[in-house]
Amino acid sequence: MAGMTKAADQTWRAEAALVLVVLVWGVNFPIVKAVLEVMDPFVLNSFRFATSAIVLGALYARQSAQRGQPFWKPLRNRPLQIAGLGILGFLVYQLCFILGLDRTTAGNAALIMAGSPLWTAVAGFALRTEVLQRRSWFALIIVLIGAVIIVLGGEGELDFSSETFVGNVIMLAAAMAWGVYTALNKPALGFVSATGLTFLGLLVALPFLFALGVPYYSEVAWNQVTMLHWGAILFSGGLATGIAIVLWNNAVKRVGASQTAVYGNIVPIVAVGSSYMMLGETITSSQVVGGLFVIGGILVMRRASRVAAAPG
Repeated sequence: MAGMTKAADQTWRAEAALVLVVLVWGVNFPIVKAVLEVMDPFVLNSFRFATSAIVLGALYARQSAQRGQPFWKPLRNRPLQIAGLGILGFLVYQLCFILGLDRTTAGNAALIMAGSPLWTAVAGFALRTEVLQRRSWFALIIVLIGAVIIVLGGEGELDFSSETFVGNVIMLAAAMAWGVYTALNKPALGFVSATGLTFLGLLVALPFLFALGVPYYSEVAWNQVTMLHWGAILFSGGLATGIAIVLWNNAVKRVGASQTAVYGNIVPIVAVGSSYMMLGETITSSQVVGGLFVIGGILVMRRASRVAAAPG
């Protein structure tokens, strides 16, 4: 009974952490949007992830000291696995997302990215790291429908015309990269902590991220970059692409990749609400309905996971 209570407590903590992650990632949308008005996306990414590396490095150093474990041990033992995850999660995904968004409409980008939990489920199922019940697949479909309703209820029209075809394909690659990254994290977390996996992976990708930003540094009007912009970068780098990813990876270990990925679809709901409060954007009835679908899908997924974990 004590073991079951401890497991339930860990699951509750992981899901509470996921709620915090959703709030941080959702609020991050209007905050980063203000910085993009004065800074190139590649330059912004280099500063964001440099901040993330500092925060994560400090957390990981403290964790390693408390556990009496060598700082570089996971990277020495599994260099290819950690490096591969870092390149996939911090370089390939980020590069595809930025380039895809640059070439297609925001509606297309959001709709395609909404399918990333399905790619996580498929990848986890193919890798045999996830056992999905029929109810779980149904929940994923409900969440995807909710995300589609939110996108269709926003401003602008979906455009899958030939002129944006390349952008759509790149954005699809971004959704697949994030989905596969989430699924591949679970087996890796068997030998390295969530903090260590995130920091060491980011450390591998960081030189490439800086290399992408260097050509655009001279194009930034630095006199227009204020302390508020730097504060936004610290928030985004320290929380949204720092601590939040650690909490995300830890949740993958505790509750599974597919159930964790579903929470990602709450981010558009939080983004819509925070944009309304901070930027004055309108909330439509379609977005409310879509949000209900997303929340309903998460409840179904939680119920399915509990039934699967029950004795007998």
